[in-house]
Amino acid sequence: MISNNNLSVLPWYSSIEQQNARRWWVYGRVYPLFTPAGFLMPFQVARPSSSSTIEVPGDEILDDYSEADSALAYLGGDQYEFQEREGCTAGKYDVQGLAKIYVENLPRAIEDIGEEDCNLLFVDQYDFVLTHYDLKKLIGTYNGVVEVPAGAIYAVVQSATDAFPDEWAKISKVATAQAPTPVESFQIFDKDGNLVGDFSDDVISGITVKALADYDVIVYPGSLPFAPSFDNGQYYAVMSDGTNTWYSEVFTVVNDISPYLKIEWWDNEDFVMDAGTIVYKNPTFHNIVYLDAEIAKPAYQFEEEVEDRDGYMFPVKQISEKRYRFSFLASEYLLDVLRFVRMADYVEITKNEKRYSVDSFLITPEWESNGDVAAVQAEFDTATVAKKIGVGYIKAQRGDFNDDFNPDYLINNN
Repeated sequence: MISNNNLSVLPWYSSIEQQNARRWWVYGRVYPLFTPAGFLMPFQVARPSSSSTIEVPGDEILDDYSEADSALAYLGGDQYEFQEREGCTAGKYDVQGLAKIYVENLPRAIEDIGEEDCNLLFVDQYDFVLTHYDLKKLIGTYNGVVEVPAGAIYAVVQSATDAFPDEWAKISKVATAQAPTPVESFQIFDKDGNLVGDFSDDVISGITVKALADYDVIVYPGSLPFAPSFDNGQYYAVMSDGTNTWYSEVFTVVNDISPYLKIEWWDNEDFVMDAGTIVYKNPTFHNIVYLDAEIAKPAYQFEEEVEDRDGYMFPVKQISEKRYRFSFLASEYLLDVLRFVRMADYVEITKNEKRYSVDSFLITPEWESNGDVAAVQAEFDTATVAKKIGVGYIKAQRGDFNDDFNPDYLINNN
């Protein structure tokens, strides 16, 4: 990787002092990187290869007990025991001697059903509940490692049949494997350094660490909201994998992103270059940037090929094209990544709910006198090309009886 050569819309640095506004010649000015409230811009961070031991599913534990019309449910109180309950299904798994189990596809409850309708229970040899996991109000499925309490003989999974699909939870022993070291923490601060919140649980679940030949790439596609909307303002994030800590560029949160121009671009395959790799597959990744810009003052390009016949010019091919334009201000880190738009397999621009599928894209930056921001002229082409081969004529109106390309027929008849 080459330093000072940004490959991500939201750049990350090894030190907070590397943020653009902290450079001595910028004097604290922050040029906005617009971000929808509740979201983060998609980003990628390269780091040296790092692996760690993780817990993964091992041998599957087979279901010992299941019935379509009854389940084991717990009773409240200081001591729990089982009773059958109509309208549920249950799975019972032998966990004797295990310290942990790996649970996959464990249903989580919907908000309007009782807390007993979706549970993971551990019971002892007397059918008393040792531990009860209440997964109410967590929609979807749970995947991960669960501690087995001492003395547990069985794990019981129960779920209401009318609330969840037929696919049942899978319970396995826990095995270990080597994998790229995951991200451990993710926090967001306002521009003055005050902690806004720890969003580790929300953001880390959307992060993939992809191991390449010589380094890893931390990839966050940013397709789903990670938090309730923030107030309009400027923020930055701090991310750590336990060894490395990275600081994001300052981004500007706006609660109404609709007035802004959106550019989205991506490739079919990972973009590998000497400067590094931009990951586009596994996971699927799209670059997105929002700009305060209006599409206006288009240019109209015209090309033609002509043939000279006895001093008269006859068009052989004519091409007319409308070229769209817009302008905006950008710092160096944003220009670094926008130069790849022209090279992308797919580019889409959206403004005022109008979407343009882009055929070509070009930016022309001109640095302002203070040197920390550029005025950028952007132009793009889309499906506005009109082409005509030759020029048609109507024989009855030729007015030329001797093929010398003069209107002498009409002249002689006047």
